[in-house]
Amino acid sequence: MALKHLLKTHIGTDVRLAMILLFAVITVVGVTPFAVARVFNGEWLAAGLDLVLILVMIGNAAFAWRTGNSALAGKINAVVVSLSCALLGGVLGPAGLFWAYTVILANYMLAPRLMATVCGVLIIVSGLVVAPFASTLAMAAFAVSAALVMLYAFIFASLTDVQRKMLEGLATRDALTGVANRRCMEVELAEALKGHHARGESATLAVLDLDHFKQVNDDYGHDAGDRVLMAFTERVQACIRKRDRLYRLGGEEFVLLLPDTDHSGARAALEKVRDAVQSQPLAEGLRVTTSIGAATLEAEDDWPRWLARADSALYRAKDAGRDRVSFEDGPSRPGERRLRLVSGRPRH
Repeated sequence: MALKHLLKTHIGTDVRLAMILLFAVITVVGVTPFAVARVFNGEWLAAGLDLVLILVMIGNAAFAWRTGNSALAGKINAVVVSLSCALLGGVLGPAGLFWAYTVILANYMLAPRLMATVCGVLIIVSGLVVAPFASTLAMAAFAVSAALVMLYAFIFASLTDVQRKMLEGLATRDALTGVANRRCMEVELAEALKGHHARGESATLAVLDLDHFKQVNDDYGHDAGDRVLMAFTERVQACIRKRDRLYRLGGEEFVLLLPDTDHSGARAALEKVRDAVQSQPLAEGLRVTTSIGAATLEAEDDWPRWLARADSALYRAKDAGRDRVSFEDGPSRPGERRLRLVSGRPRH
């Protein structure tokens, strides 16, 4: 069970790491017999290259496993294996180039496309220069076939990258409003906290809730409610900076991260947002207000505590009459009272 958990933790979330480990195993299993055969045949230089390749692949896989830096390990693999393939062409002749096609394909799985392309060109050019082909036709056949393999690999890698980005977008974006979703928020808040704590910067987190939104759905239908939500996100994003991040927490609740923003700066920014939302109808003559709770970052905060403090402030804003900004760590306005955050409590 412990091994299964370890493999899932390391490999299940990093495809490149899984590929590096797989290639290391394939190299050991596939290349070792050739290295042994070359030793018996007295092909010491080729056997030495095989041994170096095996050791580098094993060491690089261990480095990727221990550090988690699969991006760097993938680049190292691409460069080392490509150089080894180029040298084998000179040592063994055309027979040494049989590995070229596999290496060209593998490079696009492990390294960025530009680096993989450069390595592929290196393999092809070195093969043409150092390998003693039997004829010009054989040389041309190798060049064209290897170039086609590189082209197909490049196209496949490009399509895969596009699909990966699309899947990431589906996994991290709210389908209705297009802003980041809760999953993305949890990751980015954790990263933002590390940076702000390390640099000692101020930051503010706010929870925004559309007042009486259930009534909009009940009176005008869910289509109208959806249009209100989309217009709300557009209105908010028009008011904030590019570095600020808006997330949809769920339903009519949103979270706004204001990096490098202290209490007074956040107050001004959030009042601007609140005023922009209520100043004009969001959809079909529907004028909707928003209540906002905010909390400036404290030294002992992790992101759930930070979010909970902002959510507590939101209830203060609602309890005081809605359409206002309230800070968890700020002075209460007349009529406001501090509310405890209770999980599962309905909005009001």
